[in-house]
Amino acid sequence: MEQVDVLVIGGDIASLTTALFLARKLRNVAVILDNQEEDLATGMVDFTDPENNRFHFQYDRSAWLGGLTPSGLITRYFQAIGIEKEIQGIQVTEDIVWSKAAESIHRPNQFDPFRIYLIRYYPKERDAIQRFFRDLARHYQNYISQQESMLKNRQYTLTSLMIEWGDYPLKDLLGKYFASSEIIQEFLYNPLLYGLDPNQVNSYHFFSHFFLGLKEGFFQLKMTLNQIRELLIEKLKIIHPDIIQKRRIKEYVYDESGKITHVVDTTNRQIAAKHFVVRANPLTFYRQHFPTFTEEIEQIQKYYPDLGNPKRINTLYLAINQTAESLGIPELSSYFPIDYSEKPAILRLYNLDAIDPENRLKKFGRLCLDYVESDLQPASQEMLLSDLYQYYPKLKKTIVGIRQGKPRQHLAMVSDESVRKGLSINEQIAIEASEHLLFFDNLHLVGPWLRPEAGLFGQFHSGIVLGDKIEEHLYYGEDDDTFYYLTNDEIMMMLRYNYGKKTLGKKEVHINFHIGKSDYFVRTKGKNITIHRGEYAAPDLTLYSTNDKFSNLLLKKIGFNDVLEANGLKYTGSTELLYEVVSVFNLDDYQEQEPRYHPKLKVKFAGVKILFLELFVFSLAAFLSNFIHLIWLMPFCLVITLLMMFVKSRIFRVISWFEIVWLVIYTTLLMLAIFLADFRAWRSDNLLLGLMGGMFFVSWVINRPIVYDYHRFDYLQEYTDSPLFKVINNGLTFVWSMIFLLILAGPYIGGEQYMSVWYNLVFLGIFLTYYYPVIYIRTNIKK
Repeated sequence: MEQVDVLVIGGDIASLTTALFLARKLRNVAVILDNQEEDLATGMVDFTDPENNRFHFQYDRSAWLGGLTPSGLITRYFQAIGIEKEIQGIQVTEDIVWSKAAESIHRPNQFDPFRIYLIRYYPKERDAIQRFFRDLARHYQNYISQQESMLKNRQYTLTSLMIEWGDYPLKDLLGKYFASSEIIQEFLYNPLLYGLDPNQVNSYHFFSHFFLGLKEGFFQLKMTLNQIRELLIEKLKIIHPDIIQKRRIKEYVYDESGKITHVVDTTNRQIAAKHFVVRANPLTFYRQHFPTFTEEIEQIQKYYPDLGNPKRINTLYLAINQTAESLGIPELSSYFPIDYSEKPAILRLYNLDAIDPENRLKKFGRLCLDYVESDLQPASQEMLLSDLYQYYPKLKKTIVGIRQGKPRQHLAMVSDESVRKGLSINEQIAIEASEHLLFFDNLHLVGPWLRPEAGLFGQFHSGIVLGDKIEEHLYYGEDDDTFYYLTNDEIMMMLRYNYGKKTLGKKEVHINFHIGKSDYFVRTKGKNITIHRGEYAAPDLTLYSTNDKFSNLLLKKIGFNDVLEANGLKYTGSTELLYEVVSVFNLDDYQEQEPRYHPKLKVKFAGVKILFLELFVFSLAAFLSNFIHLIWLMPFCLVITLLMMFVKSRIFRVISWFEIVWLVIYTTLLMLAIFLADFRAWRSDNLLLGLMGGMFFVSWVINRPIVYDYHRFDYLQEYTDSPLFKVINNGLTFVWSMIFLLILAGPYIGGEQYMSVWYNLVFLGIFLTYYYPVIYIRTNIKK
């Protein structure tokens, strides 16, 4: 059976974006393109007029994006998948909007000019317009902040846009602000929405893209969606030539735990994966593959009631024997009024020569007329042209060629009120993460239907967010993992402590490490080494790999060349320096270690919790020794210590020297209390605290940390054998020595009345034992 990390089935923008996002993180990804997959409209048309003039059209009405500026959000998405240089467009700063009286207005497409435009034409709504744009700007800033946090691998949460506007249809939301229905119409002059009923438009989906366009610019792309799709496929093939496979999946197999285990293709070959990403209409998919999931299918229909919408959007490609400018069509696009009935209607006229001058014919023009129709009422060319001539009558005698494009479903997706009203924050988070469709824990469905009002941005956004979500799952592992696994920060600190026995020479060397979503760079000079977050601008070497690959190399589970040959690690720079780095950081030290007994327990950190219990018993005995004679305390200490030693030996099959020493100490103190009257009457914790603090201090000095003998059962054996783990536990041992010595010295500093306060330091020790490793690692990596 074939095995991959992520299996992507289908080849639309969202699924390929997810595949490329994960493949660039060096996850083991396979993409299956169904041989019988629906043919996507190319957006490219060629034809010749009667005088043998050849016209080439490259236009896709859906290739419309907001935020394609160098610092725009969509550009940062493209940088995450490595296509920022290939995707280009022309900014559309204004449109022509026609009224039903055949009067035209120039309408701006930027935030402040659009606001001023609305105030100018709707002065009675001035205050409402100002209030709306203040809210829109606030939601934009919050949205950008959350998306940047996701891309930079920081904590992020639900956006204010989703919380405040997420459950509104567009008409209801705008109706809260504006009394004029004409203002609502202004927001619909948009290639993604025009022709859709505002009662069916999801406000969150729409504004998540619309405010990007207003703030960062709207762009008509020079590529079609099909060309973008081919670009994504080409990028995937560069990462791995065999990543794209042509086959058809016939069956999805799942287990009792609620996960898809593998799929079966039409040749009965099986492919297993940790996650499955499928481009599919959810209703069609579940009816075909899981017809017994009736409740789930009903839930899909509530969340996505418009999946079967018969409305279609299409394009007429018009060749004219004059330039568009000579006919009064200088702008890129013009919008026409419609009444939102089921009848066919023209939506937008697009001047292709304004964006594609390379294929422009001298003294000729190319226009693209977008229109809406339905399966029930298809449009005729005669009717569409007749409507167009009302606004541009000069076109009547200039059209020398017409071709019709391929229709696409024109969707809006407001959920049923029963599943969108009155939701808690957690329920909204689940919807934002598409968990309401997660009927299997590892099966993710994507497609244009997911966020149709956001258009192409919605597809890229869905792909990036899903890729990030899957990367998080692969990084942290399964929820039921018994042993803690290495974080990216721990990997870098392990590299630091592996360095020193060998060096990279006296010259300063800079190495970038890209581990999953995290970026670091290492600076070495002689035996000195520092680790920084981020990346160095001009590194000597750059390494790209995943958390699990670096972990396995550092934990000596796999050889470096095995990882390199399996495409699990990429690099840029000198091969000679690469192997020098591998040597000095011990990245090729594969060893078959003799396993120690290491029980898998349901209780996390069971080893160190036994230490806490022993230290708590000791602390209680030490405190009570100020009030109770040792002859009464020591028997209880002996019994409890013996009991804990027995439990530990049963669980971990080992007894530490620390426990044996304290068993001897308790026994000795009991004997002294029995046979020496002066010792029997002694009431003081000085002796016990001095012995405990001194023992921890000595074990720290000789590098035989007491904490290590307990903590090593809470982690992977390979990690507990690393220098980093021993350094951390030695530090914890020093912390505990200082705690007991401070409790000893405390009454002499502040008086005996505060004795009980000093004993609270034991709880500080417990807290630091949990969090000191994280604090130590994070504070040793510089920003």
